Amino acid sequence: MTFSSNASLLYDAASKNRLDEIEELVTTGIDLNASTGNDGDEGTALYTASSKGHLETVKLLLSYGADPNARGGRFGNALQVASIHNTPTHTEIAKVLISQGADVNAQGGNFGNALQAAATTPTNKELVRILLEHGADPNTSHGMFGHALQAAADGEGNDDIIELLIDHYGADVNLIGGTYGTALQVASEAGFESTVLLLLSKGADPNAPVGGFHGTALQAAAYRGFRRIVEILLEHGADVDTQGGASGNAIQAAMEGYDGPNLELARFLQSKGLGLCRKILQTFGKRT
Repeated sequence: MTFSSNASLLYDAASKNRLDEIEELVTTGIDLNASTGNDGDEGTALYTASSKGHLETVKLLLSYGADPNARGGRFGNALQVASIHNTPTHTEIAKVLISQGADVNAQGGNFGNALQAAATTPTNKELVRILLEHGADPNTSHGMFGHALQAAADGEGNDDIIELLIDHYGADVNLIGGTYGTALQVASEAGFESTVLLLLSKGADPNAPVGGFHGTALQAAAYRGFRRIVEILLEHGADVDTQGGASGNAIQAAMEGYDGPNLELARFLQSKGLGLCRKILQTFGKRT
């Protein structure tokens, strides 16, 4: 039996929670931190056990010296993959990994770090708190969302997590990063009215320096056709004429529209804007 096949057997045993097989394989002197796997998600045996929610397997592998910070897999490491799930068992696995030295700020994987992974799900508030209590930095920029607050803003019903991040752990409400620039832009693009209001109440700047796919929160809401969010942003001082982003400005975003041109919203925005954007709308009207 080759070393490579042993590594695959260990991964398979860990994936299926077969403790006896793991014990037997350990006696061969196998590298517990070898990265293998399938389905495009290669990782260590500890990684797959953490993903599957096999707490006893996680404990066993760690007792034999598995590295909780070994890198690999779509989600980067064992702690991050445990953090994307919202079950009590996965939370317990995360606690065990942390107790054995898992780095809560380790970077990599789809979500960038464990905190961003946990922050996407409202029922993960306990795990978010645990990660923060153990030193997770809410303002680290990495991964698809850029930072934890932006990750939380992308999930419906995550307002409690957002308040925890801002009020108790110093998350910067105007931090720029990730695909959509700011947490406010994320919530505006997603259509989460309560989250938009919460972020604004916490000091989110509707005219934050242009960043992200849509450039501004107003442009994001206009593109998606969320009239009420557009109104809320304007009530909080959003500038219709700000230039930038994929569409150029909010009026153009409304005219392009996620579901096609939204002329009613574009005209509403025109009434709130200055000359430049009015000329844009007039030009568009002549071409249609």
